[in-house]
This record gives sequence, C-alpha cells and structure tokens, in this order.
Amino acid sequence: MKRLQAFLVSVLPVLVVILTLTLSACANIKTASKNSTSLFSFLGFSELPDWYIRSKYSYPDSKWIKNDFNTMIHYRDVGEGPVVVLVHGEISSMHIWDEWINKMSQNFRVIALDLPGSGLTSAPHCISDPEETCPENLSSNYLSHTLEYFIEDLNIGKFTLVGHSYSGYLAAQYAAHQHPEKLDKVILVTPMGFQQDIPWVVNYATVPGMDVLNRHVQPAIFTNAILEHFYGETEKLKASNRQRFIHLAQSEGAFHSNAIQLSMVRTLMEQGMLLDLRDISIPTLVMWGESDNWGDFAHAERWKKELGNATLVTYPLYGHALMEEGAEITSADAIAFINDEPIPSIEGLGTGGSFSIEDAASELDQESLFGAPASEDASEEVLLMDAE
Repeated sequence: MKRLQAFLVSVLPVLVVILTLTLSACANIKTASKNSTSLFSFLGFSELPDWYIRSKYSYPDSKWIKNDFNTMIHYRDVGEGPVVVLVHGEISSMHIWDEWINKMSQNFRVIALDLPGSGLTSAPHCISDPEETCPENLSSNYLSHTLEYFIEDLNIGKFTLVGHSYSGYLAAQYAAHQHPEKLDKVILVTPMGFQQDIPWVVNYATVPGMDVLNRHVQPAIFTNAILEHFYGETEKLKASNRQRFIHLAQSEGAFHSNAIQLSMVRTLMEQGMLLDLRDISIPTLVMWGESDNWGDFAHAERWKKELGNATLVTYPLYGHALMEEGAEITSADAIAFINDEPIPSIEGLGTGGSFSIEDAASELDQESLFGAPASEDASEEVLLMDAE
C-alpha cells in the first residue's frame, strides 16, 4: 500500500501537468513531439548524453576552458577589435546570440560562453570527480564566480558586457561591485531584478513538490512552453531554434540544472534584487521587447531611471528573447551604442519592430515642406499651357 501511495505521489503531478498542457495547447504537444529524440525524451524520463549534444550543436570554432570547480566551460572567441562579452539567460545557451555574433564579429572581438547548467557546458561537474555531474552545485554565486574568473582567465582588459534576463542581473552585479573598472559599456537585454508576477510555467516548475519532481522528470511540452514564453510572436519561431532549445534542455544533468535555474528565477521575481543600480555609472543600454511574457515590460523605464546613465530602447513586436527574435535591428542598435553613434531604433530608421524610413516620412508635414498639392483645375491649366 505504501509503495502504491509513493507511486501515485510521484506520478500524479506529472499526469496533471501533461493533462493541463494538453488541454491548453494541443499544438504545443505536436511541436514538442516532433523535436524529441524518443518517446522517453518527449515524456521527460530521459536525458541526452553530452557526446550527442556536443556533436550536434558545437561550432567549428568552439573552445573550452576549465572553471575553478572542475567544469569545462564552452565558449566562442571570434573577430578582432574592441571586446564584447555576451552572456545568455536562464534555460538558454550562447546559440541565442548567433546572429549578433555574425554581425558584431566583423568589427569587434566577440566572446560568448555557455554558463554552467546551460548549453554545451551543461550541468556543473563534481569538484572531487570531474567525470561526474553535480547539478546541485549550481547557484547564483556559482554563476557569478564563473563569469568573473572566465573574464580574468582570458586576460580580457576593457570590454562591453552584454547580459540577457537573469544574466542581465549578473551583468549589473559585475558592473556595480565586481569589476566596473574593466567596463566600457553595459547592455542589458530584458534584465531581471525587480519584483514581478511569476509566469505560470515558472510557478508550475517551482512549487513545493514539483520542484523536486522536475529534477528528474521534465516533459518536452514543458520545455517548449518555456520557450514560447520567450517569444512575442511564436509563429515566427524557427523549427531549428525550437529543436535546439528542447535538446539542450535535455542534456546530461539538465533536468536538475533547469529546476535550480527556475528556482533562482522565481526567488528573484518574488524578492527582487538587493543591488542598488545607482552604484553603476557606466553608460548602459537597456533593451526591452514590449511583448515580453517572461519579464515585466513595465520595469523597462524603472531600469533606465534607477541606472541614471542609461538609454532605453523598446521593440513593440518582440518578446523576452528579442536578440534572436529581432536579431537584425537589435544587433544594429547595440553596435551603434558601443560606437557612440545614433541608435537606429531611437532615430526612427530601424527595421523589424521599430520605425522604418517610410514610417518616418509619413509623419513629416509634407505640405509645409513642399507646398500644397496642385488642384485638378491647376493641373489642367498646366496641361493646356504645355499644349500651346
């Protein structure tokens, strides 16, 4: 009888989640099943081995460096010029910066890394045995320490630090208290840090009981639901990006790591940060998608106000992962900010979610600039004169 009770306690929550997601999003199940490698991975009972993940999603220029805790950190270091360091957010990877890297590396040295618990770095490894994973080691301090000493180990001098979502918070910490003297500029993409309502998918994953269960079982439909919270227009989400997101969220030790990351996100959303943004005097660009379903767009102005030396640019059509959803315009804005040039979106000359040249032209008072258009009678007179 006790065994039956234990079985029901462990299995029923999973069935409830699956049923809820089934009723709320049948299309979610269809897309999740297409991007799962097996029935067991779709149901969330198995993880994908590191060798498979790394063979499928590594880059020709992928590099590795060991952190202080015996975990090999995956990163890229491409291009030449002023240094820009890109740091992805929770349940994500450096792949989300691909288009930014392609554009920025033409004029900058761009360094992007997979933080522990994410991407090809995957779950933290054990200090005592580097061959074994120890996802329980993951924490905000672990991530902050890894980022700080990753930058030190690569002997990076002055640079621009770009952080997304939870790593926007980590970037703000770095700028305020760790090494502000190393920074030229800071770019925060939909950063977290203030108290806000918790998205239902985060709540599902982190309520007591489910937080423990999710360390061992994570259905692909649940991962897919997280991804769709990141996008403002989910119908524009590329199939390859969806598949990559689901696969990387199922790497070795990822279930436990994902659960911890979501718990960290929940804590920050509930309690807010202790960081005083007035301690940051470095020029900062805050970028925010107005269709953000993960963060709170209302916080965009607050970040700008409390930072003091900040510029805010927003994008009506994009959501939380706007650097992937609107790569062209957001990368152009970031490059302009770094170069101390007019930011295209603010100047009204951007594309894909901000004003276009046609939009700007339509707002001009053309009559005052060029005179009133000729009437039909006047036009006929001109034609008659030409005929004579």
